[in-house]
Amino acid sequence: MLKKEEKLKAHRRRKRTFHVLLVDNDPRCREVFVQVASQQRTHELNLFTAGSVAEARQRLAQQHVDLLVVEPSISNNHGLELASEVVHNYAATQAIVMTSRASFESAVAAMRAGAADVLTKPLDPEDLNQRVTLAIERGEQESKKADRVRRLRRICKKLNAARNEVTQQVDILCSDLVTAYQELADQFHNVVETSEYAALLRRELDLERLLHQTLEFILEKAGPTNAAIFLPVTVDEYTLGGYVNYDCADGSPEILLNHLADVLAPRAAEHDLAVHLTDNQSMTDWLGDDSAYLVDSHMLAIPCYAENEPLAVMAIFRDGTQPFSDEMINTCKAIAPMLGAYLAKIVRVHHRHIHD
Repeated sequence: MLKKEEKLKAHRRRKRTFHVLLVDNDPRCREVFVQVASQQRTHELNLFTAGSVAEARQRLAQQHVDLLVVEPSISNNHGLELASEVVHNYAATQAIVMTSRASFESAVAAMRAGAADVLTKPLDPEDLNQRVTLAIERGEQESKKADRVRRLRRICKKLNAARNEVTQQVDILCSDLVTAYQELADQFHNVVETSEYAALLRRELDLERLLHQTLEFILEKAGPTNAAIFLPVTVDEYTLGGYVNYDCADGSPEILLNHLADVLAPRAAEHDLAVHLTDNQSMTDWLGDDSAYLVDSHMLAIPCYAENEPLAVMAIFRDGTQPFSDEMINTCKAIAPMLGAYLAKIVRVHHRHIHD
């Protein structure tokens, strides 16, 4: 454990290498930079030199540079242009302008080009050493800031992705809650309706009164409509048990209802589910030629089962401009098995009476 800590401390004490690019044709300046690089204690400097702006650009394309030191007059006074280019294109690179003609105007021009410092020739090794150290430390700080900004951007992206995911989950949860609330409301509505229907038919053992009260209950919930209840005679034959005529022409209800008993009722009983017809084509498919009586109408047919036996089929229809509401359809679906159970009860009582 101690060896690992010692290695870690030694690694931290190890000097970091910094690359310095000197762009100047003066050999005396190069000698001073070489001297400063050899005397650096806090940083290890790797010095590169270039005699022109073009050579410097080629070196920058091949090698990362931490510090650029450039003479403004080099390559026909393109030194400041190079400094500005490097500062704007390489965020982690510091620039120092080195000139033999120091003036206020030249210093302002250097600062506008993005230079972090201005040196005056002839160079003093001790002063140069301090200036280079400061420039390198500023570069390190800028690099740390850039790393911190990149890290914060990554964190922000992750947080934004998490926020979007949470938002989606909240939207899904809200949608599920709305759906659950709607389903609960529908179930509660069905419970209320079925309780009302059960109270209406409690202890009713007369078939005619049972059908009559069922039709009245449907009319109360659906409003003005045509309704009929078909009862099985044999396995595949049904007869009209009771009906309500709302808008069928005189003389036509019997013809239409008899045809519904022959065609619709057996098919609906075999279908085992509620049949909701809302267009002329589906009406023709179910009723054939007699669907002409029900052009542009809506029809709802529901089989009433008890112990897996179809004991009745409810059929409700009216003009398509007055479609049945979802609540009314759910109510009819809810009372259909109850009607089947009441019919089965009447059949059992009737059979027991005959046996007695």
